[in-house]
Amino acid sequence: MTSQRIRTRVGAAALLVTLSALPALAGVTIHCLYVGQADATLIVSSSGKTLLFDGGDNGDGNSVIVPYLQSHGIATLDYMAASHYHADHVGGLDEVYNAVGVSQAVYDRGWTYTTATYNSYANTVASKRHTAVDGQVIDLGDGVTATVIALNGNGTLPSPFNDSGEENAYCMALLVECGDFDFLVAGDLTGGYSSEQDVETSLGLEAGDIEVYQVNHHGSYTSSNTAFMNATTPEVAIISVPVSSSYGHPSQDALNRIAAVGSYVYQTAQGSTATYPAGMRTIVNGHIVVATTGFGTYTVNGTVWDMDEQGTPVPDAPLLLAVDNYPNPFNPATTIRFEVASPGAVRLTVHDLAGRAVWSRGWNAPAGPQQVLWEGRDAIGEALPSGVYLYRVETRDGGGGGRMTLVR
Repeated sequence: MTSQRIRTRVGAAALLVTLSALPALAGVTIHCLYVGQADATLIVSSSGKTLLFDGGDNGDGNSVIVPYLQSHGIATLDYMAASHYHADHVGGLDEVYNAVGVSQAVYDRGWTYTTATYNSYANTVASKRHTAVDGQVIDLGDGVTATVIALNGNGTLPSPFNDSGEENAYCMALLVECGDFDFLVAGDLTGGYSSEQDVETSLGLEAGDIEVYQVNHHGSYTSSNTAFMNATTPEVAIISVPVSSSYGHPSQDALNRIAAVGSYVYQTAQGSTATYPAGMRTIVNGHIVVATTGFGTYTVNGTVWDMDEQGTPVPDAPLLLAVDNYPNPFNPATTIRFEVASPGAVRLTVHDLAGRAVWSRGWNAPAGPQQVLWEGRDAIGEALPSGVYLYRVETRDGGGGGRMTLVR
């Protein structure tokens, strides 16, 4: 399709929509919560269904997770799951359960463990507790699913799976899927270094290529083995660590293996003094939020990433769809024009020259010419300053974009 074809077909028959008229697409938002030397991940579907995977350490439920849920209007969780029974993953789950409850089910790996933290968790959630099974799918609605793809050693260890030195190897792994987007979280799962069991290699073969990897075991040297990283090749890796980790997380060895596949790293805090390639890591010092409609792009704390384009923000992605805008330069508004070959989901994103997304919206479009009026405003409706902006359209048939100049 050529740009000329776009220009000759866009006209009175085209669909003209303003930004306020575009409905949101179905999707998922994943909150990797800052709980120090612990893990807690909140998964929220656009359907409104929720899943909390791990609950931080003792005290984190009341001090961090419950206030966070309340600030996001979540009065009750639909599902809760525990990767394994170490205190820094299961410690806050009883606190969250007592505060907001769970309407559907609490999933874990079954069997037992012999600590006070485990006993408090097990006794608190007893009425909703279910043993997960390999391959189980938790349906979060709007096409968002969380599938159990490993637990209790993933076939590498024999039963019984009770209290032993293999608790990390027993971790449950969840693959969260939304359209073409895949997010993997697996607690403290081990990769076979030192005396640890190698469960990651088998998990990597099941997971395949993913977009975002919540790094196993806080980036311990036992995690993220080479075979696993080569099988999953995540574009983004998220590491949950405190300001200073007494365990040395993340380790230099794990970071080297993550860097070898070109993953961009986000950390909840600094953690250890281990280094990473310049320009390939962000220390957030807070929560890390991933959001997507399941195709084309996803965001990490507002930065837009193109699926399967490792380390490449959207404005630099190849142009597969002819797009233009008129007038250009413009004041106060311009019409972005393109054509959709087949009906389906569309996303339009506007970036500044630093690559930051200043506005993004998705909708379901019919086949044919499209026109979108952009009024030079950001996501909350504030007028943007004069300057050059980049825009990109993503559809299932391809993507395209261009530059436009706002002159106030």
